[in-house]
Amino acid sequence: MTSGPKRSILVRARHAVELAALRAVSVVLHAAPRSAALALGRWIGRTAWLLGVRRRRVLENLAIAFPELDDNERKRIGRASAENFGRTVAEFLRFPGGDRAAVGELVEFRGLEPLLRLRDEGKSAALVTGHLGAWALYVAALAASGVRPALLVGKQTNPGVDRLILELPGTAVTFISKGRSAPRHMLEAIRSGRLMIMVADHYSSDQKVRVDFMGKPAYTLPLPGALVEKHGLALFRMTGRRIDGGRHVVDITPIPLEELDDRDEMRLHVAQRMNQALGEAIRDCPEQYFWYHNRWKHRDR
Repeated sequence: MTSGPKRSILVRARHAVELAALRAVSVVLHAAPRSAALALGRWIGRTAWLLGVRRRRVLENLAIAFPELDDNERKRIGRASAENFGRTVAEFLRFPGGDRAAVGELVEFRGLEPLLRLRDEGKSAALVTGHLGAWALYVAALAASGVRPALLVGKQTNPGVDRLILELPGTAVTFISKGRSAPRHMLEAIRSGRLMIMVADHYSSDQKVRVDFMGKPAYTLPLPGALVEKHGLALFRMTGRRIDGGRHVVDITPIPLEELDDRDEMRLHVAQRMNQALGEAIRDCPEQYFWYHNRWKHRDR
């Protein structure tokens, strides 16, 4: 087992190789026509699926979410999901080039008007989204549409890759890294009228909220509930899907909530409604969902 300085050197070397490979792929994707770049991304995703990259995890998750489907149908969805992820990565890496200027043609928003009204009034709101369609592209496109987004993000284990990813959407998106300083930065974003965006469909290590997600209890991000309960923010869902011609349709929909006096009940209620809203969108288009995470992980304490 490697340890100490030798391990540190190996980690840095691996990180350097990962970053160099990502930059090389980015160069190829920028140089190619958009249709060819998406085809390459799809081929990479399909190849990874055929090689069995996390295929067991995908099929296990699909069995939880769709117990009524047979093995062949779940495999079909899993393969399509892998292809979609490849195309999504290609689109995101291409965004700083010509795709940024054409984003209005590539992404059609439906239901954007309430967010624009809140922006004009200098008010914030909470928006939850999931790993559906080309989710990273949609945040960048939202900023290009005139909304002022602040996105809560986790850090990559590779610092160079982390910096590269955060640079891609440009300065219109404010990134807030998860950690001790996150609440302060989020409060600043809310007070300045930015739209607070949270990717809320994956396992949360904060094991305070466990509610149903697509038929099975799952630890769920408690932050949207806290923002709604504490700051009285309106709650929206953003979900999109890929359509013909390399274009996307993205729906912004309000999530209706009851008014509950009990603080904990209100936060739990938000988590339930949020999971229900995201789950419905995923069921409508499972081929474009990212099934690779251990969403239903459970730890007994």
